[in-house]
Amino acid sequence: MAERRKHHKIEKLPDELVEAVNKKLVEGHTYQEITQWLNEMGHSVGKSSVARYGKDFLSRLERLRVVKEQAKAIVNESGDRPATEMAEAANQMAMQLIMETLMKVDSISTDDIHKIFNALARLESSGVQREKLKMDFRQKIEIAITRLKEQLKVELSEYPELKEQIYAVVDKAADEMRE
Repeated sequence: MAERRKHHKIEKLPDELVEAVNKKLVEGHTYQEITQWLNEMGHSVGKSSVARYGKDFLSRLERLRVVKEQAKAIVNESGDRPATEMAEAANQMAMQLIMETLMKVDSISTDDIHKIFNALARLESSGVQREKLKMDFRQKIEIAITRLKEQLKVELSEYPELKEQIYAVVDKAADEMRE
């Protein structure tokens, strides 16, 4: 069975009324109460129209809550991890939301397509910048380790065992930084 196209009467109402309907849905008003209120406001809308809109709106709202919880979990889990990892996770979530939204859309305007492509381009650009930052960081780590070992080699030439122990500590710290 083909999926119905969504042309809600509610979405054709003035923005302030749509916002008020959304607020009433969030507050838990029944579809009947919202329908009655809209009719009293002079807008002829049936209960089934409100119910279809309400179902879609509440579904989107729940999806946003899930995404918010996922983002909160990522932040809590990342703790002392670099901000680049959090930004990467946020970009992946944004990309997922964009793709899920596009899969549900029946028709889309050229202007919206441009906006989506611009958003995707910005996400991709930020990903490239993050990877460049990580690569630069790794290169600087390697340079610092090499210089440190060269200095230790000279300074500790008379103490080869101590030099090897310090090298091991430096290598371990470097491995942790690379992760």
